[in-house]
Amino acid sequence: MNEYRIELPWPPGNNHLFSVFRGRKIKSKKGREYTSAVARQIAESNQQYNLTGKLKVKINAYPPTRARRDLDNLFKAPLDSLTQAGVIADDSLIDDVRMVRCEVVKGGRLEVIITEMEGA
Repeated sequence: MNEYRIELPWPPGNNHLFSVFRGRKIKSKKGREYTSAVARQIAESNQQYNLTGKLKVKINAYPPTRARRDLDNLFKAPLDSLTQAGVIADDSLIDDVRMVRCEVVKGGRLEVIITEMEGA
């Protein structure tokens, strides 16, 4: 089983990912900026991914402040951004996903650990 570790910036919350324009739900400016930042970071890493088998994902979340927050609001932005950046072929391949709240760090960050599952 191959394991990949990727450090990502702290994402915008779900409430800031999308906005409504002319009656249609579109990705907000913050959402587009986050997706672009992740894509740039992946491109600069010179690592080839395109994972196409069944995956297990663990996200260690290092929040920027002690503010109360729901961890489940943090899944969408990083997983969608990793898919858009070509790391994961499709986020429907993720069969096991987990998030752990870690200590506060300045600016916040996510440590994403992706493991290819047996039989993938």
